[in-house]
Amino acid sequence: MELPMFYDTAEEWNQALLLYDSALKEIGTKLEILNNEFKLTHQYNPIEHITSRIKSPQSIAKKMQHKGIELTTENIVKYLNDVAGIRIICSFTSDIYRIARLIAKQSDVKVLKIKDYIMSPKPNGYMSYHMIVSVPIFLSENVVETKVEIQIRTIAMDFWASLEHKIYYKYEGNAPEHISTQLRECAEIVSYLDKKMLSLNEEVQSYNHLGEEQARTYQSNLTDLFGRVVNEAEEQAPVSSQTRQEPVVVTSTEVLEEDAQVMDGIISKKNKGKKDGLTGFFFRKKDKENPPATAAE
Repeated sequence: MELPMFYDTAEEWNQALLLYDSALKEIGTKLEILNNEFKLTHQYNPIEHITSRIKSPQSIAKKMQHKGIELTTENIVKYLNDVAGIRIICSFTSDIYRIARLIAKQSDVKVLKIKDYIMSPKPNGYMSYHMIVSVPIFLSENVVETKVEIQIRTIAMDFWASLEHKIYYKYEGNAPEHISTQLRECAEIVSYLDKKMLSLNEEVQSYNHLGEEQARTYQSNLTDLFGRVVNEAEEQAPVSSQTRQEPVVVTSTEVLEEDAQVMDGIISKKNKGKKDGLTGFFFRKKDKENPPATAAE
């Protein structure tokens, strides 16, 4: 990124750019993780898309001049809150406040300032939720808290803001009154549309409470497991005597003899009514081989 021609402290500016770029990556990663979690546990994607940017040197110079502040790296860092900016586009207004709360709950994110232009729109009809936050950037020798502006709005709000921005620059901030009036009317339509879509979404979501409860329970169980170090003794802990089942080993000869008697009974029953039976067959065969001696012999 080139510097304004009258600004010659290139090394300081490049250091500032490194910090702002790193801060955007930190916030972007946090938002990506939150969005992926929502898709997994709620089968719902609250974030439609995310854009980020670092303000151009020309815009920085123009804004500093408008404020009447000398253009130095120190003054830029101190007086400008929107050098690094992230815009989050959501489907519904409820998502805006949900995401804002989740960002604020991050342990390493400090919320410095909030402007709620949804509850209190600007006179021209502009609506959005703005947060100025700082995140720690860990360098090789120190940690630097770096500011990022986060804008959160619905698709409809973003559409309106994009159109208003083009008109603003077209007329250099002095649009005809009838155009400004129509823009405010469009802003009211956008607000009504967001409320209507939110109402429909809440009706749909009311059917999914049971599934969400089950997902939260499962997620809680997983949270208890992740990050836990298991000792070797715990890993190889013996199974409880209440649940352990030992194999049955028969060692008593009485039991074996009893089984044999049962089998004999079954065989006898099967051969009952047959001539001689199985035992007789063996005896008969033996008698033929060795006939009994006669009296004369």
